[in-house]
Amino acid sequence: MIENTFQIAKGVGPSKERGIWDSGILTWRDFIDSDQVEGIKERKKQECDALFNEAYEMLDEGDSYGLGDMLKRGEQWRLFDRFKNDAAYLDIETDGLERDSLVTVVTVHRKKGTYTLTNGIDLDAASLADALDGTKILVTFNGSCFDVPVLRNSFPKVDLDMPHFDLRFGCRKVGLKGGLKNIEKEMGILRDDDIEGVDGEEAVRLWKLWEKRGDKEALRILTEYNRADTINLEGIADTIYNKLVREYAGFGSDR
Repeated sequence: MIENTFQIAKGVGPSKERGIWDSGILTWRDFIDSDQVEGIKERKKQECDALFNEAYEMLDEGDSYGLGDMLKRGEQWRLFDRFKNDAAYLDIETDGLERDSLVTVVTVHRKKGTYTLTNGIDLDAASLADALDGTKILVTFNGSCFDVPVLRNSFPKVDLDMPHFDLRFGCRKVGLKGGLKNIEKEMGILRDDDIEGVDGEEAVRLWKLWEKRGDKEALRILTEYNRADTINLEGIADTIYNKLVREYAGFGSDR
């Protein structure tokens, strides 16, 4: 999808982008190779040609950060298919809802493995940075509003500036509303019985049982709940990305 995205050019919004697609120009290469583009003046086209050539160089170099900077934050989902092999799916648990809340559990799910880090055991800046190392795009559910700000507050030296596909807002764009559990149910994603009824409030209670009483079963359930929240993001992201492509571009995600 990223090669079909003309909104990286200044002054090109959804309507003008749609007009470019409707004229038969679907990729940056199509644009560059065209003698003229309807609605784009010659000087503007030269500027766009240079920008799209620069973007191709970034693609060749795997520079998701540079490409992400060309997009509005809410449009960085367009990078997902190109960089999903280097995606990090992330979810956190905390002891409250404020940005200075204690981070209790963090799971980072990658193609190369799933890493669950627990406060007081193995969660620190170095371990979190290692889990995220090499990430080209971050995938969360509501992470732009909560998880990332909270992690930045607790671990300010950890790089969290990679492009971000926040599924909460991606789901809204394609008409799926509600929290993560509701989205999972609509997609037929099932959870194990021992974590089926766990929610954010229960996660706080489970942490307190572990923290104050050393309840290992409470910590196990909390950990499994957090891991499920994170691992399930992968399948949801694939589904939502393809829906977004069809909704906003009108052509298949294999473009």
